Amino acid sequence: MAKTLQENLTRQLHDSVVRLQQQAEKVEFWASAVTGLAQPVPEYTAEETAVSRYVKPRRVARKRRKRRAPNRNNATDAKPASA
Repeated sequence: MAKTLQENLTRQLHDSVVRLQQQAEKVEFWASAVTGLAQPVPEYTAEETAVSRYVKPRRVARKRRKRRAPNRNNATDAKPASA
C-alpha cells in the first residue's frame, strides 16, 4: 500500500508541476503582449515604407482618359465599295 501511495503522490506532484509550467508560459506570453502594446506607435514616414522604393519622387499621377465608343455616324457617310 505504501508503494501505491508513493506513486499516487508522485503522479499528483508531477501533474501539479506540469500545470504550473503551463501557467508560467501563459503569464510570459501575456506579459510580452502587454509590454508590446504599452510602447508608443512609431511615427509614419512615407520614405521608409517598402512601396516607396517603387514610386518615383515628386511625380504626380496622370489622369486616366475614358475610351470613346467608335462613332457609328462615320460608317453611314462612307461610300459603298461599288461606287
